[in-house]
Amino acid sequence: MHRLPAFALSALAVSPAQGGEPPAISADAIRAHVEFLSDDLLEGRAAGSRGHELATRYVASQLRQIGLLPAGDDGDWLQWLDLIEATRVLPAAELVVHRRGGHDDKLTPIEHFIPGFYFGATSTEVTAPAVYAGYGIHAPELGHDDFAGVDLTGKIAVVLAGAPARFPNSQRAHYSSRAKTEGLIARGAIGIVTIDTPEEEARVPWERKIRLSWTPRMRLLDSAGQPIDAYPEIRGSVSVSTAAAERLFAGGPSSATAAFTAAREGRSASFAMPIELTLSAKNSLSRAKSANVVGLLRGSDPLLANEYVVLTAHLDHIGRGAAVNGDVIYNGAFDNASGVAIMLETARALADSSVRPRRSILVVAVTAEERGLLGSDHFARQPTVPRDALVANVNTDMPVALYPVAGMTLYGADHSTLGGQARAALAAESLAEVPDATPEEVYFVRSDQYSFVRQGIPAIMVDTGEISSEAGIDAAAVMRQFMLRDYHMPSDSTALPIHWPSLVRLARVNLQLTRAIADADKRPQWLPGDFFGATFGRTPPRGVAAD
Repeated sequence: MHRLPAFALSALAVSPAQGGEPPAISADAIRAHVEFLSDDLLEGRAAGSRGHELATRYVASQLRQIGLLPAGDDGDWLQWLDLIEATRVLPAAELVVHRRGGHDDKLTPIEHFIPGFYFGATSTEVTAPAVYAGYGIHAPELGHDDFAGVDLTGKIAVVLAGAPARFPNSQRAHYSSRAKTEGLIARGAIGIVTIDTPEEEARVPWERKIRLSWTPRMRLLDSAGQPIDAYPEIRGSVSVSTAAAERLFAGGPSSATAAFTAAREGRSASFAMPIELTLSAKNSLSRAKSANVVGLLRGSDPLLANEYVVLTAHLDHIGRGAAVNGDVIYNGAFDNASGVAIMLETARALADSSVRPRRSILVVAVTAEERGLLGSDHFARQPTVPRDALVANVNTDMPVALYPVAGMTLYGADHSTLGGQARAALAAESLAEVPDATPEEVYFVRSDQYSFVRQGIPAIMVDTGEISSEAGIDAAAVMRQFMLRDYHMPSDSTALPIHWPSLVRLARVNLQLTRAIADADKRPQWLPGDFFGATFGRTPPRGVAAD
């Protein structure tokens, strides 16, 4: 029998205070959670794995100990998801450029391109004419249309990664994500080739993408067993490196370099390319189950208790993978054992308060974030309470604390009235608001809060900011080092010099923010004219007040 580590026993022994004001959030309690959840015993907590199921049972036991009620399926703690997982057979992929006169140029998988995922079959192949379509974006509110003058019906769209730098951050985030694929499908594309621009490869080097190319992806299955958001209209997709891009543009009206420059300067012009492309790929498919863990703290107000503030943090990481310095377990201490720990201790403080929040609180450890935000997407679409009763989401994802943190970054603060409440919570903790240091990373659409945004629910994520209270520490440099060396690597572990008091400060901010949302007379609302509010917002149910 594998004995639990001593630190796991200490985590289980943390008991809530009885009555009185909320207890001080304990650095030792947060550390105990992180050490257990990122231990090798859990093998990286990949969704659908035994290690992840162990993690779900641990979180459920913690929620029970805190005093929450089970709020998953059928009175249990767990909300189960049916999933399909695809793993690429990378050497079998093909990208062939067919030129006039029978001249073919066959690119090399991994070195030049990485194939996409396919969830409807174990193999796919498509040959069709190619059309260069800039960024592949139609944003009329910004006067941008990459589809003017070209016909994508039955064609393979060749597009640049990301979105124009001139776009406001919200639109850049939105149009860089699944909205791009959906827009191409709406215009008849049957294949997609996404080219890394020099800016994209500076952000995420091709070598890093190669290292992570083994990682599987998942999709939710509907009641009929069919994958959701699998985009079967797209019969082939690949990502191409900046270095290999010229081989697609050769002989056409523009070189890849010229296309990059034109796009950068806002002069992107689309055109039919004088080539056909063949895209083919193979992947293995397997069915899996994984679960969200859902606990409920019932509100105290007779009316407002029927509305819910949702706290989320993803429990999964990426499991076992390619060895790095002999280590094959990707423990995910910061990503996202730290976020789960903060959520648990926030819930403990709320439950131990002498005065319960007026609204109810749902505490949800979501699965399959690393596979495509699937657990949060499932919960936001099909919550275990009435969907119209969800008023806000407060998400916590990968708060990195490698120095004494002097400020926090508020992702989503400028979109809804949650921003004012979050800023008040920062002020109460004497913390600065730190601007997003890397807006090009579009973090707001890359974590679980976006699943709630897509359902019209205001959401926010508070994160540790790149600013230190200790003189001589270059916080931005420390963060860059983490992202290059440790993010999605086995070294994201408790061997790092974690500054536990900074995680406590983030938990206190989340506590005050959650309490403010839960106790307010009116539910949060999108700000007037906000892009996400206009795109996804919904009218509150009749009789429900909104700011």
